[in-house]
Amino acid sequence: MALRLALKRRVLSCRICIPATVTASIATAAIAFGLLTDDMVTALGALLLVPSAMLLFAIGLREAGRDSRRPN
Repeated sequence: MALRLALKRRVLSCRICIPATVTASIATAAIAFGLLTDDMVTALGALLLVPSAMLLFAIGLREAGRDSRRPN
């Protein structure tokens, strides 16, 4: 329970995580759409968005962690 609260606090405190969430949701929707309509080009093209979303999450969480360690 504490892990979920800590992760939620870190994600909501970082500004880069919001675009990462949007990118991940668009990629998920496009992959699902491509698979449902048997359009492999769309599904495989949407897979290219997944590494971008992961990088945005990693950068955002690292910056949020760095800001929380700074003394006030």
